[in-house]
Parts: sequence; C-alpha cells; structure tokens
Amino acid sequence: MSRAPFELDINPGTTSSGVRETSPVSQTLASITREFGRLRDKTSFLDENVGVDHRRAQLQTLELVARERLREGAQRLLEDLSVRRGLGWTDIARVVGVSVQAIRKWRAGQPATGENQLSLARLAALLDLLADVPVASPAAWLEVPVLTGYAPRHMDVYYGGRPDLLFDLAHLRITPEVALQELDPDWRDKWKLDHEVFTAADDNLSIRRRQ
Repeated sequence: MSRAPFELDINPGTTSSGVRETSPVSQTLASITREFGRLRDKTSFLDENVGVDHRRAQLQTLELVARERLREGAQRLLEDLSVRRGLGWTDIARVVGVSVQAIRKWRAGQPATGENQLSLARLAALLDLLADVPVASPAAWLEVPVLTGYAPRHMDVYYGGRPDLLFDLAHLRITPEVALQELDPDWRDKWKLDHEVFTAADDNLSIRRRQ
C-alpha cells in the first residue's frame, strides 16, 4: 500500500516489558520534512511556495535536533565535532563566536554558557542532518568551496546564517550560483579568486593568476 505524502516513516518499537516506545519529536519532524522534500521535488515547478515552506520545516527540524543534542553538554559535543566528525577548532570557534582558547577550556571541563552550548548543538545537529541526505563526510563537505573560482565554502554559507541553502545544495535542489546569489547578490565581484592552483609541466602544483 502506498503511503500518503506526510505519513510518518518512523515506526515505534516496544520494550521488553511490552510498553510501546515513542519516537523523539525531532525524529518525527525529520520524517515529515523528508516527505515534504520529496513532495517539493515533484511539485516545485508548480508552486514556489512549496520550497519556502520546506525550508522552514528544515530549519525547525534543525532546531529540534539541536535542542536534543544540547543535553549532551559542551564536552561531549566538542568531542563529537572534533574527534568523530573532524571539524577544525578554528571553524568551531568561529561558529560559536569565541576564541580557540575558549573551546579548549570547555573541552578540559570548564563550563560554557547556555547560548554557546546551543551553538555547538546546532552545529552538531547540522552535521547529523547532512549525513541523513546523505553526505558521506559532512565535515569535509563543509570545507569544500561552493563554486570553483570563488572563495566561500559551504561552511561560510552556514556562517552567513543560511543552513537552509546548505540543505538545498546537499540535495542538489539548487545550483551553487543560485545559493551564492541568495547569500549575497554581489557575490561575483566580492568573492572571485584572483589566483588558481594548477598542475605545472613538472607535475607539481603551482599557483597562477586567473585569466
């Protein structure tokens, strides 16, 4: 039997005592968001409002997953982000808006403010959801330039406050040019790189000014 567009695809299980388990709210919303995405792919050419509503659903899912991850605390979140995921300390610090030294103190056990912990949790939630796309290595993907020849990485899109664009890029729903245009209409003049890396005649990498 086919499922309705928004029928949940998460089936609660039962415990050994026979008590029926319920799924976390974020998992339920994530399921709805995935179905919304499939619907968007089928109907976006008919109504652009579907895309707008889907982006809102993605951001709501991100926030709910972040609230769940928040319960882990700064130390565990940093362990996950740096050791398991492979994000650099500089990027983590920039996302939170603190120094690398502050990040190291939190990892050593010193307390972080609630807002700073929430920033860490949001970043962890972003990686969780990107992995569900799936993006094989979300942390590595965030380091890749959005468009060859231009400075912004996917991580810079997140710094710019547009995780919704990241989800669309990961799902190939928009082009890099569209994402950069939404991020900043002056992107072509502002972020074009003057130099490029190329393979020289001796098979070594070198740098030259772009033509």
